[in-house]
Amino acid sequence: MIGEIEKAMRELGIDVFGTSDCADVVRSEFEDTPYAVTLGVRLSDAVIGKIEQGPTKMYFAHYRAVNAMLDAAATRCVVMLQRAGYNALAVPASQTTNSAGISGDFSHKTGASKAGLGFVGKSGLFVTNAFGPRVRFATVLTDMELESGEISKSGCGECRACVSACPCGAIVGNEWKRGMGRDEIVDAALCSAHMKERYQQIGRGSVCGICVAVCPMYKKSGEKAKIAID
Repeated sequence: MIGEIEKAMRELGIDVFGTSDCADVVRSEFEDTPYAVTLGVRLSDAVIGKIEQGPTKMYFAHYRAVNAMLDAAATRCVVMLQRAGYNALAVPASQTTNSAGISGDFSHKTGASKAGLGFVGKSGLFVTNAFGPRVRFATVLTDMELESGEISKSGCGECRACVSACPCGAIVGNEWKRGMGRDEIVDAALCSAHMKERYQQIGRGSVCGICVAVCPMYKKSGEKAKIAID
């Protein structure tokens, strides 16, 4: 069944696919759907390459388009699981549900990490094995029993490219380890406030992308992806 779902997701343009058991981390209201299907779409290198001192309108449009693509794929995944007799729900690609507007119902990074798809970088971004941090995610939670991957250690090492480039100093510079809270890596509230103050002219629902653009991991991961495809 999961092979059929992955095939369908690939046909819809999903680049990164993984599964995990998240029973130990889902919120209580989702304890009846403790398994996660992680869906990722690679961002355009050409668009990311235009980000220098701040986001562009092209990046803003691309960001929203990829989110919509992910949400559509996640809905298709839910339908497939329901038709097979399982419960499932989609966690949107870009959703904030807490009062501060900086966190959602379920962390896509947690699902991706448990699926063995990469690691959380110093920027707080999820750095995939295939495409570095240039990926957007959505998640489908289900009661279909799924296997996890192997959680990877941080691969940032001594690199501080994102720390130096962050225009508001929101990135602390700590290397991620299992069990660390997000605030030990990045000040999400400061990041959000900076985007709202500086980039509203880009479009409603501000984005930045500087940390995505400066991360050197995409070059290394791109080489790995090319080898795998070949």
